[in-house]
Amino acid sequence: MKKEKPKSVNSLMKYLRDEKRMDIKGSSQKRKLKNIGYYHGYKGYRYIRKPSNQVVYSNFDELLAIHAFDSQVKSLLYPSVMYIETALKNYVLDVIVGMTGSDSFVEIYNKLLDNYKMYSTAGKTYADDKKREKAENTFKQNLKRRLDLRTRVYKIQADAFNNGNKIANHYLSKDVSIPIWGIFELFSLGEFGHFVSCLNESCRAQVSMSLGVRHSDDKNAMIPQRLIYATKDLRNSIAHNDVVFDARFRSGSIDKQLRNAISNATGVQNLSFDTITDYVVLIIYQLKLLGVSKTDMKRLLSDYSNSVERLRKSIPIGIFNKIIYTDNRQKIKELQKYIAS
Repeated sequence: MKKEKPKSVNSLMKYLRDEKRMDIKGSSQKRKLKNIGYYHGYKGYRYIRKPSNQVVYSNFDELLAIHAFDSQVKSLLYPSVMYIETALKNYVLDVIVGMTGSDSFVEIYNKLLDNYKMYSTAGKTYADDKKREKAENTFKQNLKRRLDLRTRVYKIQADAFNNGNKIANHYLSKDVSIPIWGIFELFSLGEFGHFVSCLNESCRAQVSMSLGVRHSDDKNAMIPQRLIYATKDLRNSIAHNDVVFDARFRSGSIDKQLRNAISNATGVQNLSFDTITDYVVLIIYQLKLLGVSKTDMKRLLSDYSNSVERLRKSIPIGIFNKIIYTDNRQKIKELQKYIAS
């Protein structure tokens, strides 16, 4: 099969006109297509959430409006997401050091990273062999998660040292173990979530209480790790400048317990996390837990609302409603009340 030759910008504009029936012409729009890029720009915005859900644009300005909205959302949320990541790590760090009196990963691993024990089948009776087998598999899976965490922690340190990381070099070159705070600095948010999920329930409950999560919403002390995992995909997409306007970055469903906890606290209902507005709710919920000022939260929400309004005025309402759902204004109102409370 003959390989298709790459298209010039002029050829791409002709392709968009002839094949996609999009009105695009002139030196100004040519420059804008160059600036956003055909492959990173147009191809990333030609659909909503999944490639089968194609957007039919009548003109190039509509696509540019969605691109601009996407960029604005990333710029708005990036500082807050990074702030949340740092703060969550510090809250967990404070709890685990306080409970062990040590900053040694080995000691913390032995004393606190033993959540697998709650799934032990020792001394338990089961209705039948199938249920026992299921329980044994659950125990093995959680034990494996703990072992995988230890393996990952040592690999992260080795990779950091090989790559000249200052923290790793400072400690390992002196044959001294990296303290837990240094390991946290090396963790990605996903790896940090793995760490928290391996903490025993007593420790997780201390983290949840420290954050101020309502106990009635978190009786199993799972909210901290679920907040981390829910935030992870958004954080990574923003950091890598991927498309975020339609929440396509979500890698899995958001746990019902977390959705209920956020709804109970904020008053915002119908959180599906199929829309970027729901992630704004997630961010503001965490910012309030962390004691961020009302002024800063109001500014974030106002800037987001203004971006949404600019988008609404710039694209057909049919396309807009597929990106920003019809309950958006109600969610914004509930968030405003939550911030003010």
